[in-house]
Amino acid sequence: MATQLQQRKYEKAFERFDVDRDGVLQRNDITAMAKIWRETFAVAEATEEAIRIDRLAEQLWQDITSATDADADGTVSKTEWNQAMERPEFVDKVALPFALAVFDLADKDGSGRLSVQEMIAAQSRSGISEQETRRMFDALDADHDGEVHRDEYASAIREFYLSDDPNAVGNLMVGDLD
Repeated sequence: MATQLQQRKYEKAFERFDVDRDGVLQRNDITAMAKIWRETFAVAEATEEAIRIDRLAEQLWQDITSATDADADGTVSKTEWNQAMERPEFVDKVALPFALAVFDLADKDGSGRLSVQEMIAAQSRSGISEQETRRMFDALDADHDGEVHRDEYASAIREFYLSDDPNAVGNLMVGDLD
């Protein structure tokens, strides 16, 4: 059973995915996210990178619905979402690969690391403020080298979904939880 903290985190994550804010996740939410990614990272239509983003979005939708759409109605309710979040296999097979795909898009030079500016660009379009992103970046940059490494990011994503520790760094992954 999810703790109150975990429940807040799941709902906040749901809000980030529910692009049209209608209270359910649908394919059009994920399609809209793909469009946002292309715009954020200045990816021209019909390019190899645009096709890759669209494929990632389609795979994300398939993964989300196969893991969460209990009533097979083609939408994902908050209840279905919250129940899926409690399962580590959902985190490992859906949430983490999605988060790392976005990380890779933001990592324009392919270094496996994000600068604070790359992270701000990636997070701002999903509704996370620059201030929240800077706080997240500082917490994730455990070795204080001015970059967030892919493995630091992945660890924080897992922690976000699975930890009930109120002081966990991963809690910052979707912005303020209040």
